[in-house]
Amino acid sequence: MSLRKKDLLQQASEGYSPRVKPAILRMVEEMSQMEHSNEVLVEQVTELCAIVDRPEMKIVGLALPVTFESRGYGGFSGFGQAGCILNDYYYTKKLITEGDMALLSGIISSRLQGGDNVVTVRTEVKGDGNYKVLVGYEVDSLEDLPDYLPEYTETLTVPACRYAKVLINEGGQEGQLGYGERMHADEYFVGDFRNATSYVYNPAGCGFNTYDSAGEILTKYEPVMLAQTVAERYASLRFKAVTLPEMKIACSMTLPDSGEFVITKYFDVQDQVFATEAAKYYLHDYYGFAVDSGQEGKYNSCFGTRVSSFAGLPDCVEKITLPGGIYLHISQLEVNGDNPGIPYDAAFNHLEELYLSEHPEYQRDWSRQVIARFRQANAASVFVPLVK
Repeated sequence: MSLRKKDLLQQASEGYSPRVKPAILRMVEEMSQMEHSNEVLVEQVTELCAIVDRPEMKIVGLALPVTFESRGYGGFSGFGQAGCILNDYYYTKKLITEGDMALLSGIISSRLQGGDNVVTVRTEVKGDGNYKVLVGYEVDSLEDLPDYLPEYTETLTVPACRYAKVLINEGGQEGQLGYGERMHADEYFVGDFRNATSYVYNPAGCGFNTYDSAGEILTKYEPVMLAQTVAERYASLRFKAVTLPEMKIACSMTLPDSGEFVITKYFDVQDQVFATEAAKYYLHDYYGFAVDSGQEGKYNSCFGTRVSSFAGLPDCVEKITLPGGIYLHISQLEVNGDNPGIPYDAAFNHLEELYLSEHPEYQRDWSRQVIARFRQANAASVFVPLVK
């Protein structure tokens, strides 16, 4: 192109300040973005979501294993404390706020590839709330890095992949597009995005988020692909036969066709359960299940918390013991957050082709109900009763 950016800017700015941004200025901005972008637009799904192709990315960052136990199970009172919801978001905020990321960027400043934006990658994802998070920076190479990097520094090569990219603007920055809350972006991914497109999660990639140097989240990336088979459609699920003990559950219950939402009903009384000795090991460990209503083909809905005993529990909750035995645990690779729709769909509509056909030693046990578990209102999974 014969026109330089500075020439375009000069021509556009000389004595011209219309209310609507001139096309020539928009062209300059697009040229600048193309020069500095390492992703290719495939499809614009909505104003805030696009499908993009990204090349391989090399990351240097601080690593933290996150498991269902390390998320604050037991020992925490009250709802909403940061320790009870440890995840990549809060870990990243902590590292930025306390200066760890500034320290790291200062050491590798000559190698930075993506400016001062922080990249948070989930890796070694095993499902059910177990993964490793790497909070760091994109660099030009992983070779010849300094020996004196901060403690717990690791490196990672994120493979080239197609992503669904969602913009987030939690800080409410003027002129910046994005969801006002990252959880709204998650809700979009598990709802409208899945319903409006044919894309599903691609386990060959790594989901990641980007943040600015002040700790404001900017974008959320989910690796995606177009599913050609049932197996590819449910590629984000993992299946494992396990034995569960009997479990005592303090819960709320709603009757068929009552119109009540059982989850919010339990949330209204959960603090009374958490205040008891019986719940101290299971704070924010939720279970959902059905029980026979006495009406043919209809069931009561239950949602609550596992407890050690029923002693001392308030009268405002039901006390139900779930049967133990062999169950097929269907978990997700940390996608679709607290939405159990995908594992439920697999459990009730595709169990034969996704698991039982390759494991003829097991059959579905219809005498027990499917159990859903939510790790601190996240990492939704289901347990399907089996008999061997």
